[in-house]
Amino acid sequence: MENGSFKLTYELSDYGKLLFDFDGNLNGLDMSKAKRKAMLRSPGFYYMLLLVFTLVVWFLSSLIANSIKYGFFTSVGGHMQGFFVLFVMCLIVCLSAFGGWGKFARWAGRGKLTDVKGFNQSEKEREEANNNKNNSIQIYEEYLVITNYGWAQSYYLDKVAQVILESSDKWHMQYKASFISDDGEEVKANVEIPREPTLIIQLKKIFGDKLKIRNVGQTKRKAIRKRNKSIGALVGLTCFVSLPILIGIGAIVISYTLIPTMPAFLGVFFIIGGCLGLCGVYDFIPALKDILVPLLFGSVFLFFPISLMQLVFMSMHKALTLKSFFSTFNVFGAAVIFFGWLGLLFVIVGIKTMIDYIRYREK
Repeated sequence: MENGSFKLTYELSDYGKLLFDFDGNLNGLDMSKAKRKAMLRSPGFYYMLLLVFTLVVWFLSSLIANSIKYGFFTSVGGHMQGFFVLFVMCLIVCLSAFGGWGKFARWAGRGKLTDVKGFNQSEKEREEANNNKNNSIQIYEEYLVITNYGWAQSYYLDKVAQVILESSDKWHMQYKASFISDDGEEVKANVEIPREPTLIIQLKKIFGDKLKIRNVGQTKRKAIRKRNKSIGALVGLTCFVSLPILIGIGAIVISYTLIPTMPAFLGVFFIIGGCLGLCGVYDFIPALKDILVPLLFGSVFLFFPISLMQLVFMSMHKALTLKSFFSTFNVFGAAVIFFGWLGLLFVIVGIKTMIDYIRYREK
């Protein structure tokens, strides 16, 4: 630290572990350079790459084993469909892990830019334009980096004595942050941070009691306006999306009474689908979006594909074992591993978010 100063007079090539990152110019498909760099230190990043590695190893092992048994060309022909599915799955995982969805979406809709060179030049110009008007905040274990209109300045995090989040709109749905040092120096960030519980929780984890939130309350009237749905619309939509839940309950009852051959998991699938619909109706409740939705999606991804595959094996009068499952790379098996892998991740994220909600809830 330079003579106890708050501000750094130089830039670092690596600021260390990233704790918080918000860039006001990025949409939900793009990922900032800081977060993309931090992904290399994230366990979730390697968890997703392990999925790619598992699928690729299974595909190559199956291709080699079947080539020895049936011949190379026969094996290649039998694995063509599996190769296409493997390619799509690996593409989805890699775009998610490396934050490439935004660039991929622009490439898919590139219009007249048919050549790669022209597209890359367009992307470079777009990034340069965004950098000139960039407003963002990055918080590391030891440093705070604030970018206002493309100009970045770094500060020592341990010199921050107080952080103030103050509403920047009358609905209290956007915040602007001010950082005050031990010496009373105040630094304002121009980026507007949405009032998302997950973002506020991250800041509470970092700053604890140093974080102060102003104008956080809402009147009942403002909360109703934020909901953007009338009582009548809520009642109607609730009744409509509850139908799958009733159908699912009925299917489970029928499977255990009238038609034993009907799989009970189909009823569970309808019930979870109805619950997801209810989460969409009451999307103004953050806990539903941040906790219940990942848990429900994770449950579907974990159990529905394997239950469906087990049903297929039963219809063929075969037992579903590890040997029969991994004997040949197939679309159903790859889907079970892919969705199950993602489902476990969703469940972990949902449970972790629930714990954070309880620990750092607004009082």
